[in-house]
Amino acid sequence: MSMKLKSAVFALVPLALTACHGLELGETQGITPGGSAFDKALFAGYVDRAKHEYGYGNYTSSDAFALKAQAAAAGNTPEPWTANSPNQHPPGLVPDDELGAMTDGRAKLMAALADGAATRLPADAATAQVMYDCWIEEQSYIDDWAEASQPDHAAVCRDGFWAALEKITKKEPMAALPNFLVFFDWDSSALTPAAREVIQQAAQEIRRSGVTSVMAIGHTDTSGSTSYNQGLSVNRANAVEGALSGLGVPAGSIKASGVGESDPLVATPDGVREPQNRRVEIRLAR
Repeated sequence: MSMKLKSAVFALVPLALTACHGLELGETQGITPGGSAFDKALFAGYVDRAKHEYGYGNYTSSDAFALKAQAAAAGNTPEPWTANSPNQHPPGLVPDDELGAMTDGRAKLMAALADGAATRLPADAATAQVMYDCWIEEQSYIDDWAEASQPDHAAVCRDGFWAALEKITKKEPMAALPNFLVFFDWDSSALTPAAREVIQQAAQEIRRSGVTSVMAIGHTDTSGSTSYNQGLSVNRANAVEGALSGLGVPAGSIKASGVGESDPLVATPDGVREPQNRRVEIRLAR
């Protein structure tokens, strides 16, 4: 029967009257999907594929996609198919020149899902999985009468899979970590209320960003002797280290040191009391 005739016949037959095969699509009607956002997106994608295959009279594949939709709706996340796997839909074999790409694609998809893509980008991750299964299903039937005149269907699914996979595997560059400046009164290593507030902000960022290394570098202005300022800068760094430790930052991750008056924030002549130079820099690293 020609595809045009078959489509015309199908148009006259209501879904509920289809015998033996194609009934699973009807079972998805009225389902409110549960589970994660990824499961819900899988449900919608697999229902669309089930409808597509039903529309072409491929009721076996329609059932297979509908069953995957039902599993996703119940929160039982289905895995993507494996090409040429026995006792698994689709029964047709994919050509050898496609098998390598499919195997590689599935491995990359599974790695992305294991890396949290389904949580970060649930819609794109679901598209990647549904399009992967679509690629296998369409390519497996490429020599079958139902697909022989539609090789472009397999290409659409394949290209859709690779495009979605690229989205969920693309790593955004990590944002640069901020540095914090803690300022001190003249000739003092005591923490002011303003200084403690900055240290609190630094501790929050350390916890949020997964920081593993913290440097507290003490500085002074140019008033006082070089040797005195060196000791004062170390005392300031130690004060910040102690405050960070008290806020739960592991002491072993903090390195406190002082550089005295050798690295001013604001260049001044010797003997100048410059508030911007009386500081501790908190530098963070992952």
